[in-house]
This record gives sequence, C-alpha cells and structure tokens, in this order.
Amino acid sequence: MKLPFLKKREFRPDREGTNQFQKLIPTPQQQLRILCWALYGLICLIGLIAQDVALYRINIFGGCTDILPCMVLMIVVMQGVENGSVFVLIASVLYFFSGSSAGFYVVPLLTAVAVLVVIFRQAFMRRGFWTVLICALLGMLLYEMGLFIINLFLGLTVFSRIGAVLCTVVLSMVAVPVCYPLFMAIGKLGGQPWGE
Repeated sequence: MKLPFLKKREFRPDREGTNQFQKLIPTPQQQLRILCWALYGLICLIGLIAQDVALYRINIFGGCTDILPCMVLMIVVMQGVENGSVFVLIASVLYFFSGSSAGFYVVPLLTAVAVLVVIFRQAFMRRGFWTVLICALLGMLLYEMGLFIINLFLGLTVFSRIGAVLCTVVLSMVAVPVCYPLFMAIGKLGGQPWGE
C-alpha cells in the first residue's frame, strides 16, 4: 500500500566525467588569489635582494634601511589579520632562513608585532594610505625596539645605539609610499578580501 504523503524518490547517477581530482582544481577566483599571494612574495623577495645588495650601504647616523619587515607589515595591514597572520609567519621564517635577519627571534617578534598592529588597525582605523603609513611606522618602531632590547639583553649591542635604531625606522619607511600603490593593485586580484 502506498502512502500519499511519501514522495517517489528517483535514483540519479553521478554525472559522467567528474572525479575527486577535478574538485582539487582551483576556481578562477582562487587562482587569482594564489597569484596575488605569489606576487606579494615575489616583491618581498626583490625587496630583500635589493636590501642585501645595495640598500645596506645607505648609512645615516648609524642606521640603515630594513625594507623587508616594513613591506611585510604593510601587506599584513592591508590584508587583515586572517590572511596576513599566515603570510607574516611564512615570510618571517623565510627571512630567518635567508641569512639576512638578526636571529631566530625575528620569527616570533615580527609575527607578534604584525598581528598586534593589524588588530589595532582593524579596531580603531579605516582603510587607507595614512592608516597603512601609521601602522607600518608603529610596527617598525615596535619591531626595531624589540630587536634592540633582545640584542641588548644578549650583549650584542650597547644602549648608545638607540639613535641608530630610530634612524633605521625612519629610513625603512621609504618603502611605504613606493610600495603602497603596487600592493593595492595586487590586493585587488581575486576580489577585495576586506569586509569593512
């Protein structure tokens, strides 16, 4: 006996030509986001090479540029804490293994500073050039002072070099107006991730 409230269910076989491996192929939007992060990484690599080859020779009052942390801080501030925290962790590990960093303590220091700065930005500021400039300046100041305190504790520097640390922060800020338009253009690939 058939019950009137039960519907007849039909068996529908899977579409032909689909398999589990086709689900692993990224969508066009995902491909653009992968390209976005790859371009960010490439620009950071170019900045690191430029720093090691030429920019380290610019020495004003004992301070020289430290471009890579500033670029990483800019990217994290522009991308937000969700995406930026993964990027800063990977970038800081690669920065350590490149041999250009001060030591392994750069990894937790740069990651913590970047996450704190982007949380501050998301809580109190709106997106824009001046926001990125202020947050990059604040982040570089915290990062360089953290390096200075750690090196002071390890006996690798003396307190009289505090002026050189502040000069390093100011010289590193040159990366902000140069890289901001480029980072904004790259960040639009695959859609804007900002939900503000």
